[in-house]
Amino acid sequence: MIYEKRNSVSWIIFNRPERLNALDKESWDSLAKYLKKANEDNTKAIVITGTGRAFSAGDDIYAMYELDNAEKAKEFFLTLYSAIEALIETEKPVICAVNGLAYGGGCEILLFCDVTVAVNSAKFSIPEAKLGLIPPMAVSIGPFALGRKINRLILTGEAITAEEAKILGLIDYVVPDDKLYEEVNRVLSLIDQLDFYSIKTIKRWLKKNKKLVEKAIMELALLSQTESAKRRMKEFIDSRKRS
Repeated sequence: MIYEKRNSVSWIIFNRPERLNALDKESWDSLAKYLKKANEDNTKAIVITGTGRAFSAGDDIYAMYELDNAEKAKEFFLTLYSAIEALIETEKPVICAVNGLAYGGGCEILLFCDVTVAVNSAKFSIPEAKLGLIPPMAVSIGPFALGRKINRLILTGEAITAEEAKILGLIDYVVPDDKLYEEVNRVLSLIDQLDFYSIKTIKRWLKKNKKLVEKAIMELALLSQTESAKRRMKEFIDSRKRS
C-alpha cells in the first residue's frame, strides 16, 4: 500500500495489482495506519484508490482459507475492524476513486466513503455468501446507507455496472475511464472551499454505529471457520488455478 501527500490531500493507494488489490492482514494493517496518519497530517481530505485494473477485489480468499483456527481468524478480523474503525473515526472527508472492479470488502469500503467517483468500466459485487461467508459492513451499515436496495447485492452476489451502482446510491459520479482523477480533483476543489471546523463537526455527526459493524465482523470470523466456508473457499481457489 502506498501513502502520499499531494499538496493538501492524503492519498492512500492499494498496491497489489497482481492480486487485484486483494486485502490480506498486512493490507488492512496498512490501511488503518495510513488513515490514522492522514488524519494527523496537515491535509484537508483523503483519497483512496487502487493501482492496476481493480480498486480492490476484497478480502484475500487465499489468506482467509489459511486461517486454520479460531484464534487466527479472530486476529485477522480484528485487524480488518481496526481499519474500518479508522475509516469511521477520520475527521476529514474521504473520497473513493474507483479505478476498476470493487468486490467484497473492496465494495463495502465505499459505504464509509463520503464521496465516490468511479470509472464507467468499474464493476461492483458483494459475493461473500457464495463462499459461505457474510459481508459484515454491508449487512450492518448497508441498510442505513442504501436502505433495502443493498439486499440485491448481498443476496444475489451478482456484479453490477457503475451506472447501476449509481442508481442504487452506492457511488456518486460515473466518469469516462480517462477522467477519473480529473473528477476527483473537481470534488476536492469543492471541499477546499468549505470551512475546516464545519467539516470536523459534520464528520462527527456522520459517524456510523461501530458496535454493529464490530459484531458483524466477529460473526464473519466464526463463519470463516465452518466446514461449508472452507469448502467453498477451496473451490474458489481451485477455480482460479484452473483459469
